Amino acid sequence: MPNLSFLDVINLCDNTRVHQTSPVPSPYDAELLVPFYLSESPDSPVIGLVRPVIVNQLILENQRNRELRLDELFALNLDVANYIKRNDRVPGPSVSLRDWLDTHAKRTAAMKELCERWRDTLLFEDVCGPKKWRDEMYPVYSDPLGVHDYPNDSTPGEGLNYALEMERSACALFGFIKYGVHMTIYEEVEVDGEKSIKAWVPTRARTKQT
Repeated sequence: MPNLSFLDVINLCDNTRVHQTSPVPSPYDAELLVPFYLSESPDSPVIGLVRPVIVNQLILENQRNRELRLDELFALNLDVANYIKRNDRVPGPSVSLRDWLDTHAKRTAAMKELCERWRDTLLFEDVCGPKKWRDEMYPVYSDPLGVHDYPNDSTPGEGLNYALEMERSACALFGFIKYGVHMTIYEEVEVDGEKSIKAWVPTRARTKQT
């Protein structure tokens, strides 16, 4: 591995390069990341990116629901014949939530059942298993860089950027953007006539899952 500065490491970890080689070669470079759309509509926004292992599991989830005579959760357009012409996008494989999941409450309930079942069956134990489960619901937005609104009595959900809520640890499986706050404090001090900076860097508790 080449010598990297802190900024190099941040840029490496903070960016997903779709169909591009990472600055540090990785076996993941060969994976085809499939866009995850909010709905089946051609003008639906992309809200995530899913790896092949997740796509394969979503195929099994749809099969399971059919066997149980339940509605499918996912529209899987993985073959060229099934590609949807998306606005301003080159046609390609895609995954989306089914159109019957047309409210934030329905989407939240469906994904909650799915993620809790994956947790209880240890399907992706290293990501959302019992030891990684946070029991924190994170908002997912139609536009991750847009306004971070939330439904209330006066705005029940229609017209909001807010799309659904999902277990924090499981968001990574779908490539959903998550937000957090990290605080570092510094103080300018003078010792023996020389100025320097003291930094307070918080340390993650050993008992926290992530």
